[in-house]
Formats: sequence, C-alpha cells, structure tokens
Amino acid sequence: MHTVLTDVLGLTIYVTRFFFPKKKLQPLSICTGIYNRSSNYLNRLLNSLEHAEYKHLIELSVFDCCSDDISDLEAEIRKRWKGKLVFTREPVKFARSYTFNKAVDQASHELIFICDADLSLPKNIVNLCNQYTGKNTVWYPIYFFLYKDKPAILNRENGEWEQYGSRGMLACTKNAFYDAGRLNEAYTVWGGEDTDLWERFHRRHYIIIRNRVKGLFHHWHQTFNKKFEHMND
Repeated sequence: MHTVLTDVLGLTIYVTRFFFPKKKLQPLSICTGIYNRSSNYLNRLLNSLEHAEYKHLIELSVFDCCSDDISDLEAEIRKRWKGKLVFTREPVKFARSYTFNKAVDQASHELIFICDADLSLPKNIVNLCNQYTGKNTVWYPIYFFLYKDKPAILNRENGEWEQYGSRGMLACTKNAFYDAGRLNEAYTVWGGEDTDLWERFHRRHYIIIRNRVKGLFHHWHQTFNKKFEHMND
C-alpha cells in the first residue's frame, strides 16, 4: 500500500515539474564504474553528451578498474570532453556495486546520475535530473533497450522500453544515496544490487519518479538477465 501512495505522489510531482519546471539548475555529476567498456563509454555515452544542453554544468566521474581494451581511457576521455572530469584508475576486480559507489564518492556535486557506459543520454539530461530529484525524490528513468545492431531510433523494430526494469540508472542527491545505504557491495557478480537499492529507497520513504525518456537508449550487449536472453541472438 505504501508503494501505491508513493507512486501516486511521484506521478503528481512528475506532472507538476513537467508544467512548472525548476528555474535554477544545479550542476550534475554523471557517475560510471567501468571495466573494458571503453569504446561504449567513448562512442556512445560521451558522443551523446556532445549535444547536451548546459554542458558547463556537467562533471564526469569515472572509476576505472584498469581497463586494457584501450591504452589510456582517461587520455581518450580528455581528448573528447573539455568539461570537468574526475577519473580514478584502480587495479581491482570489477563489481558494479563497488565501482559505482567509488564513482559517486569522488563526485564533486550533490546531484548525481548513476549511469552505465552502454547508454546514450538525451540532450536535456541536466534539466531532467534537476526536475525529478529533490530532498525526498529519486528519479529512475525508463530507457529504450535497443536490439542487436539496431540504430538509436525509437521504433518497435529497433528495441523495446524497459518498463519494469532499468533500475540500474538513477538520479538523486548524494545525501539520499548515502541515506539509503549506497549500493550493497555484497553483490559482487551481475545483478541484484540495483533492485536492492530501489527497495531500500522505498523503505526509507523516498518518492520514486518513473517515466519513459525519449533519447535515453541502452545499446545492445550480451546479457545474463533472463528477461532479455532473447536479445542475445
């Protein structure tokens, strides 16, 4: 019953912010943990930010587990991104919970967007994160999951909306993230840490806002999620 109430409140806030957006925008840290997804980060996520509005408000926070798929990921990012970058390279085994926690910890800004390397972001990502987050609100955008070898164009032939998942990407304040207990680092293999955090936000009475976002694409990669095994072919 509690989640029904918070869902209604989330919808109310979403509609209110849609028609009456915040005028003053906070800077945003886009936080990513990565290991050997360098080309995805550079050619998808970073390329999409070339068209971003308010680029001067964006900081990239990257925690790299010594990727070796390219010679120097930090240098490549700096070639393409002239804005603020916080980059740490550490020789540890990749675990999503640990690396994303580290990316959040080192971020300079209070407003954060936790984001995988496989995403293309909409040009209004700064505005969206500002509108749908707050002291007691967390934004879990719904992305469009692209099929293999399909372009980032929104139609049924190219992919499908991840309506009941996509809980690994979220925007919130750092205070909210820490209050909910961060990502649980007991999860060291694929999956589970995102749903665990989602449930803790609910238990801590945060209002979660969910909506489909045009221009937010998850590019295909091999997946171990049973719901999307049909996409592996």
